[in-house]
Amino acid sequence: MTDGVVFFAYNTDQINYVKLAALAGRYVKRHLPDRPVCLITDGGTWDWFQRTDKGKAYADLAFDEVVLVDSGSRENKRTHYDSPWHKFTSDFRNGNKHNVIKYTPYDQTLLLDVDYIVQNNSLDYVFGSGQGVALFHRAESLTGLAPPMSQQYLSAGGIPMLWSTAIYFDRNTDLAQMFFDTWAHVADNYEFYHFLYGFPDHMYRTDYCVSIAAHILNGMGPGDLISDFPQPMVNMSQLDDIARITGPDEWDYLVSDPKENWRVTLTKIRGENVHVMNKRSLERKYQDIMSSLDGGNT
Repeated sequence: MTDGVVFFAYNTDQINYVKLAALAGRYVKRHLPDRPVCLITDGGTWDWFQRTDKGKAYADLAFDEVVLVDSGSRENKRTHYDSPWHKFTSDFRNGNKHNVIKYTPYDQTLLLDVDYIVQNNSLDYVFGSGQGVALFHRAESLTGLAPPMSQQYLSAGGIPMLWSTAIYFDRNTDLAQMFFDTWAHVADNYEFYHFLYGFPDHMYRTDYCVSIAAHILNGMGPGDLISDFPQPMVNMSQLDDIARITGPDEWDYLVSDPKENWRVTLTKIRGENVHVMNKRSLERKYQDIMSSLDGGNT
């Protein structure tokens, strides 16, 4: 049995996803040192990244393997926020994420989004755990608040939201094969499931797909066939910002009040895995973070 961590990263005109994957990959190397890291990207993105300043050096530090595959033709525009005061629209190339079971070089895989920063080893237990599929069923903010109802359920009175930010699976199990086959079916019939489940249709979201796939596999009702991780996923909102980096696993955030956006709270997070949804904030602090990982001053 082989095991490892996988990232998907397809660059767009607005966001350098491979650059973010290199950062996230280094954190995996730091806290899950026994797990190799694989990057899934396309040839053009990979060639371009290696030609950028420090690109090859960053790649060598973060990735053990690279799988080159096209992202597919699904068009998917997403509005991103950088604090409450700025937003931008960019492509979001995630239409082939359900094919990870085919692309991964590992029998047991932990699939992570490039903005999920691993700052402890709490997810390492999944390898060899005997689970077929596991992902986050719960989320909370940097200050421990529950997400808004629109992020807890697919629609008013609808099924619970599950998160595709981190997914563990053992591809040798029947459950993993059924889960990804069902996810692919939902993706292929996305408009139908939009009408059936009533979720917003302004963009394609893999969170909706995994939620519906789990619901179907549970017999169209509540169930625990798809395992949950022990702790909720900690989400940094796109309205929040990274204030400073005081150490590799010591990040300070400015957390925006969900009702009064101008009101912010300085929140210190230490050794906590965080889904850093404001990607512009990661880009601004990129060199500070890399310097802290290298033992330099920030």
